[in-house]
Amino acid sequence: MTATLITGCSTGIGLATAIHLAGRGHSVYASVRDLATSEGLRGATEEAGVALTVLSLDVDSPESIRAGVERVVDEAGRVDVLVNNAGVGDLWAVEDTTETDLLQMFRTNVFGPIALIRAVLPGMRAAGSGTIVNVSSVSARIVSAFSGPYAATKCALEAITQAVAVEGAAHGIRCVAIEPGFTQTPMLEKALSSLPSTEGPYSTVAGFIRALYKDGTETGGNPIDVARTIEAAIESEETVIQHPVGAAAEWVINGRAAASDQDWVDLWTRTTEEEFGSRFQELFGDPP
Repeated sequence: MTATLITGCSTGIGLATAIHLAGRGHSVYASVRDLATSEGLRGATEEAGVALTVLSLDVDSPESIRAGVERVVDEAGRVDVLVNNAGVGDLWAVEDTTETDLLQMFRTNVFGPIALIRAVLPGMRAAGSGTIVNVSSVSARIVSAFSGPYAATKCALEAITQAVAVEGAAHGIRCVAIEPGFTQTPMLEKALSSLPSTEGPYSTVAGFIRALYKDGTETGGNPIDVARTIEAAIESEETVIQHPVGAAAEWVINGRAAASDQDWVDLWTRTTEEEFGSRFQELFGDPP
């Protein structure tokens, strides 16, 4: 049975992935920062009729990471699959970002995943197999206003993914990045709430971002779609490192790649609120 450690399982993508992989035969260790927040996970586990192990693991704490990985190895004998899912996604203009906030975001979204990768690699190398899944974002490929700090962490995570994919290949270890677009999770609501008020030097573009995120809370994808993409990436025998989640993610990635930089900047700075939606569709084409 595949021993799978997943971080950030109290809600959203982590919860959906834990339940889905447990139902597909994985021996899942679903970690949460604080066990007091695991009621939803435990309830969903019972409702789905699957079995998994809930454990406490704080990706901001090297000691907690070490203890969590050691527990999985002690009980399962190994870690076959690591899913680095825990993350934060607040939206800040670069000018408004404090050093404390930026360091905290990198600690959770980058330094924690790296520490977990370092913790599981020796065992995977000894076994001659293993898969590391890093939950990234389309923000690693398309960056708008207020997403600079968050996108920077996802670009960094994807760089680590690319490196580990090459470094681990000779030892039977695979490393992949999963790239969801808008997904209906509490993290999306929290990101929306972190946007500044309508006042300030970037209020116009903040209004555009607020409208996009509000739409995302209503039309975004289901976390189960991300879980299924993770499963497919784990099971695939092809060497594919980046995995966009669904047609909508591919649409925005391809649309930004096709748009000129001038058109992209003009979309945000030379467009009225009434024109924004139609202009966006002109650049990106009809949504899927």
